[in-house]
Amino acid sequence: MLSFSSFVANASIRSSGSFTSNGHCEAYQSFRKQTNPDNTQLINKHQYAIKAINKKDFDWVQILIPNASPAMRWVNKSCGTAQFNQELTVKPSLSSLNTSSKSCNTRNDFDSYVLALTWQPGFCEHFKYKGNKPECTAINDGKLNITNLTLHGLWPNKTSCGTKYGYCDRYAQLDLSNSTIKEIAPWMPNFYYQKTFGEYQWKKHGACQNLDANNYFLTATKLVEKVDASAIGQFIKANIGNNVSTSSFKKNLISHFGTDAVDRISLACSQGKYLNEVRLNIGKSFNVNNSVQELLESGPKGRPFYGNCHKKIYIEAAGK
Repeated sequence: MLSFSSFVANASIRSSGSFTSNGHCEAYQSFRKQTNPDNTQLINKHQYAIKAINKKDFDWVQILIPNASPAMRWVNKSCGTAQFNQELTVKPSLSSLNTSSKSCNTRNDFDSYVLALTWQPGFCEHFKYKGNKPECTAINDGKLNITNLTLHGLWPNKTSCGTKYGYCDRYAQLDLSNSTIKEIAPWMPNFYYQKTFGEYQWKKHGACQNLDANNYFLTATKLVEKVDASAIGQFIKANIGNNVSTSSFKKNLISHFGTDAVDRISLACSQGKYLNEVRLNIGKSFNVNNSVQELLESGPKGRPFYGNCHKKIYIEAAGK
């Protein structure tokens, strides 16, 4: 049985019980650093074994997710209901949920952006995505050749919310002109086949800023083009089909942008070794006409450059 009288403030405390999720929250290896090596999310209404809590008046719960690597993960208590073996059920209070929800889904109440760019061949070949992605099927079948970085998303970011800032209008509908779709499809290839991914990005992220949908996606497309043409895209394309060290990638970018700017860049890899994403932190009031270096220097520092990648990574070619 768990004795709450034995709790020590500000310590990780072993616990046991079950945690039932109420959504698809991220599950972190470290809740302080907000690291999620394999992008694990909770399954809605799924029950997980509790292993620890972070303190007496806890706000983080450590649970066991067998298929994750590592399997021990931290989730915020607002992501579900914790039931401990001493039959004490702890639910977030309605008032605290309302306060948290309001502060993390208020439109235009953010402090920076994350520009997330996908290396599509590496993502489609090695990332364990859920559902059908027709662009990946086409790439893997050799029917679509993508040799540029593509847009995952332009995400308004609020430091105090971590990854929870979003869904500022849950009823937001994506309405794009045909000319916009035609222009952004080469940079967000799901639009060649459907609007599903774009609708998700708009509802979760785009509706949290003030641009309309056409301007938002066209602005994001200009940013992708700029980064793809920069030293970032050039290094990736020059090393397609090769193993490279993350340190050499970083040194190359420092030589072009400087250390301060590169401190705003991080990588993401499938299984730690296949490059699938590059993320740039940029300022809230960025100028799309600025250089990549200026865009980066306007943003806050993020996670380490190597992200969840190993010292050596492979840059996949389309259809391989």
